[in-house]
Amino acid sequence: MKYKWFTAAFLSLCLIPAAGMLVLPEQQAAGNEHLTPKPSLWNAQTGWNADFLGDLTDYVADHFGFRQELVTANAALQTGLLCTSPAEDVIYGTDGWLYYAKTLDDYQNHATLTESEAQQLAQTVKSMQDYCESRGARFLFTIAPNKSSLYPEHMPARYLTEDADGNYERVLPYLEQEGVNYADLFSVFRAHANVLYYKTDSHWTNRGAALAHDYLMNTLGLPHTSFTDEEYTTERSHSGDLYQMLYPKGTQKEETQVYQTSFSYVNPPRSDEDILMQTTQENAPNGRLLLCRDSFGNALHPFLAEDFREAIITRQMPYPLEQVQEGDTVIIEIVERNLPNILKYSPDLGNKTEP
Repeated sequence: MKYKWFTAAFLSLCLIPAAGMLVLPEQQAAGNEHLTPKPSLWNAQTGWNADFLGDLTDYVADHFGFRQELVTANAALQTGLLCTSPAEDVIYGTDGWLYYAKTLDDYQNHATLTESEAQQLAQTVKSMQDYCESRGARFLFTIAPNKSSLYPEHMPARYLTEDADGNYERVLPYLEQEGVNYADLFSVFRAHANVLYYKTDSHWTNRGAALAHDYLMNTLGLPHTSFTDEEYTTERSHSGDLYQMLYPKGTQKEETQVYQTSFSYVNPPRSDEDILMQTTQENAPNGRLLLCRDSFGNALHPFLAEDFREAIITRQMPYPLEQVQEGDTVIIEIVERNLPNILKYSPDLGNKTEP
């Protein structure tokens, strides 16, 4: 009899996650996580979905009830006992530091760009610069450093680095050779005494974004607010993207800096991840900005929005340079790990005409 009760209890526990899918709200992605969308048997364009069962399996694996609670418990167990991360996109470092696994090639100097591709990348950026300048706009290109490139001391010792050039080191001399207007944030951040990236996030802090803002505007030679000299308040309210991926139901927060700004959004964004945002600032000293950015622009764009009467902030790739007008300032910001995307999504400027 006791075996029947044990079997019944075991089966009941196994059914709880499946039953949870029927009664609990839809599971939301944590951090940079991408969940499998609900599959369909029929598609109007392609017809029957021959991979439906496999897609359904992936969907259930990402959406079963209490998934985030179980993932969090498993991560706490493995990081606590084994000092390793069960999340494939998160590297568990020392002293509570987390790193994005997709930056590992850059950290270990495993270049994914050949020399010819690095040169082609620089030529592509130069063609974008030439196009913008032909329309009477200023142009500036910058690369946001990976966290592990600036603060490698907390990376696990098992990840060995090669004495070789990574993508950034290969691209940099070609940018100089092509005459690209480039703002070197690597040197600026490495020269700063303070840590300006979050421990549990892949991005710079607001203080880091303020430093980047000041350097970009100084490089452009435009009037601006020097936010590194501005006062700020601090609050423990930041939930790191890597922490969310590892512990989706965790409650740990990091300290963040809060600066006072007065720009306005044309339409309130749903989040800082929106593909397109527009801002206005009547008292700004400069005209219009086109900021082509990735997730590092989440913290950067509020500072830049203070300096321009109008700002277009976009994550669109290829970059929408056809929007450039005379007198604009164009800033292209891309994180180190995404450098190959310049080639993958290079804009077609050959067929674009002068305004």
